[in-house]
Amino acid sequence: MMRMNEEQRADVIRLKKSGKGYKTIATLTGLNLNTVKSACRRSGLFEDNPEHAALFVIPAASHSTDIGTIKPLPPQRVVTGHKQTDAYLWVIEVIKTGEPSHIAAAEAALQKLTIKPKEAQDRYTDYLMAQGAGFTAAFATLGLDNPQGYINRAKEQHQKAAEVRAVFGSHQAAMALTPAEQAIELRYGQYYSYEWYRQAKAEGLDIYGIWDKRRVLVAGARDVLPEPHTLSDTVREFQYWERLYTLRYAASHEEYDESPPDNDMADDREEYLSQRLAEIKPRNKQEAIDVMNWLIGQQDRIEGDKRDAILLNLIN
Repeated sequence: MMRMNEEQRADVIRLKKSGKGYKTIATLTGLNLNTVKSACRRSGLFEDNPEHAALFVIPAASHSTDIGTIKPLPPQRVVTGHKQTDAYLWVIEVIKTGEPSHIAAAEAALQKLTIKPKEAQDRYTDYLMAQGAGFTAAFATLGLDNPQGYINRAKEQHQKAAEVRAVFGSHQAAMALTPAEQAIELRYGQYYSYEWYRQAKAEGLDIYGIWDKRRVLVAGARDVLPEPHTLSDTVREFQYWERLYTLRYAASHEEYDESPPDNDMADDREEYLSQRLAEIKPRNKQEAIDVMNWLIGQQDRIEGDKRDAILLNLIN
C-alpha cells in the first residue's frame, strides 16, 4: 500500500470534508483507495467525536422527585368587591401554585362556585378597565374563562419541575453553570458581563450590533469546546442546549414564577452550530434524512438564510 506524505493527507481530508467520495478522492489524488479510506478513518474527523458526546449530555435522572416543602395557599383578597368573582380569581391563583393537593382542592371548589368562568372574566375585565387599564384589560384576562387550561398547565409544570429534581437534585443545581458553560465563562466571560455590554452600547452599537460583535469575538467558543465532527454531533448539541433551557425554564417557574434569563452563551454557540450544519457533509443518506426530519421542528430556532444553507448542504 502506498504511503502518503502530510501534504497528500491534508488533500485527502480537505476533499472528504468537501463531500467527495472515497473513489473520487483516490482518482483526484492518485492514491490507493484503501489508503484514502484509512487516512479518513484514522483522522477521526468523520465519526462522532466521543469527547464532544461526553460533554454535551444531560445527566440521567438519579435523584428523588419528592418536594421538600409544600407551597402555602395564596391569601384570599378583595379585588373587584364582587364575592363570587374574587372567589374565582382566588381559585385560579390556587391552581397556579402547581401543588397537586391544592389543584385537587381548587377543582372541587370550582364546582361549588355559582359564577360562570365567562362571567368572572367579564367582571374582572370591566374592573381593570375601570381602573384605567384600557384595551390592555382584555389581554390581562385572556384565557381566564378556561379554568381547565390553567389546571392542565399547572399539572404539566409540576411534572416538569419533578423532572428537574430527578435530573439535577434541586432547582438551584439546575441553574448552575454546566461544564460547557464553565469553559466558555473562563475564556470569554468578559463578553457576557454588563460592563462589556455597557461599553459596547457606548460605542453606538444597537442590541443587534452588540450581539454581532460578541459573536465574532467568541467565535462559537470552538477553541475551548470539543468540535462536532459530524452532523449527528451537531444536532445532539442543539438538543442538549434545548433540553437544558427547558429544564431551567421549569425550575425558574417553580421557584420564582418567572422565566430564566436568556442564555447568551448557548445562543452564540447555536449560531456557530448552524454554520456547521451548513458545512459538515452528511456521512450517508440516512444521516441527511435524520437531520432534515429534525430541522422540520426547528422553525423558531433556525430560519431564513441559515435554514436554506443547511438544506442545500444536505441535498447537494
